[in-house]
Amino acid sequence: PLRNKLGLNKTRYAYTAGAAVSPDIIRFFQAVGINVKQLYGLSETGVNTVHRDGDVDPATSGPALPRNEVKISQKGEILIRTDMMFLGYYKDLEAKKEKVDGEGWFHTGDFGYIDEKKHLIVIDRMADMKELAGGHKYSPQFTEIRLRFSPYIKDVLIIGGKNQEYVTGIINIDFENVGRWAEANHISYTTFLDISQKDEVADLIKTDIGGVNRVLPEKARLKRFVCLHKEFDADEAELTRTRKIRRAFVEDRYKNIIDGMYTSKDEIGVKSEVTYQDGRKSVMQAFVKVRSLNGG
Repeated sequence: PLRNKLGLNKTRYAYTAGAAVSPDIIRFFQAVGINVKQLYGLSETGVNTVHRDGDVDPATSGPALPRNEVKISQKGEILIRTDMMFLGYYKDLEAKKEKVDGEGWFHTGDFGYIDEKKHLIVIDRMADMKELAGGHKYSPQFTEIRLRFSPYIKDVLIIGGKNQEYVTGIINIDFENVGRWAEANHISYTTFLDISQKDEVADLIKTDIGGVNRVLPEKARLKRFVCLHKEFDADEAELTRTRKIRRAFVEDRYKNIIDGMYTSKDEIGVKSEVTYQDGRKSVMQAFVKVRSLNGG
């Protein structure tokens, strides 16, 4: 009945590619009997990797198809060599030489890696990657998107640049969902600040971060994070009106928290100005706890 309601009752095979899809969405469709699989390909090279029946990993794009070769360059770029390679770009045949090297490998411009099962995991466009102090690249957007699929995480800002050795994150918990979870587990709390700093809530968030970390290269994994004492707020210029985080502003506003995550501190004092709907302002003082993962 559910498949029929979705208009997919007679679907034998379904494929998804392109934008990031939550592994839980793939699991849901598989669970109701819709054989959704992921693939990776480009206009220039056709379809290059795809899940096989019985070997569907929701976090990957599957292994390479026959007559397709996939490898990762030293910079982490996905390279494709295939019998189905394009002939060239329309009215600009010379442009092909910029994309296909002398050995016939097409440079996709995508960053990713191949796991132990030889499945391809696509992370992000190379141009959107950020670099850590050791030269290792990672995608803040990939991690942020995956973490937002968690019912317990409302917003997240991933931090890490050329002056930092590892990746950290500022987490905004979903107050309603975490509150219901706390009540179901007999965990008492009073305010957003109180529940956000509970050790039990930190362990809950760690579980979801751990799930994302497992599909990331080691150097791209979150090592430390904080659950922020308040929600990001458009009225305080932390978000746009479409709820996108104003990254530069937030990084500057919470610089002391970010700096603290790159020290041995376990707790950081914060002071922030809160603007109410009637225009009144007050100053909030609190402490946020720094949490570590995988020995970070």
